[in-house]
Amino acid sequence: MISKKVRELFVSLMEATNNNNTSQVRYDPRTDNYRGSFNLTLLNKFIDEGVFEVVSNDADGIEILMNNRDDFLSSFASGVKEAKLGRDQYYADYNANPFAFSVGYEHFMHMNKKPKKLEGYACYGFE
Repeated sequence: MISKKVRELFVSLMEATNNNNTSQVRYDPRTDNYRGSFNLTLLNKFIDEGVFEVVSNDADGIEILMNNRDDFLSSFASGVKEAKLGRDQYYADYNANPFAFSVGYEHFMHMNKKPKKLEGYACYGFE
């Protein structure tokens, strides 16, 4: 089970775009960096684990780079897909990034509790 705060951190990255001014986190496709305000305790934990690297930290927020981003995105989307198909998290064991798979799976389950929220929703792995 992924904690709510951890799920929210990674979902904020999966929802980020370069043209969404309403989002707390923005994504720059030229650099693959994310910029925003983050829970520093949580962010530092994942920096220590090698998931993120801080690129800059200024008045506009913290800019981070996600290591192995492609693997994370693929695994997150796989978790979403398996949840949509009604399967369980058993498939996480066979995934390149079981953590990302579980975050995607649990995020879909959380969002699916209120299907109206999914209308027009933009997040990596969701159609």
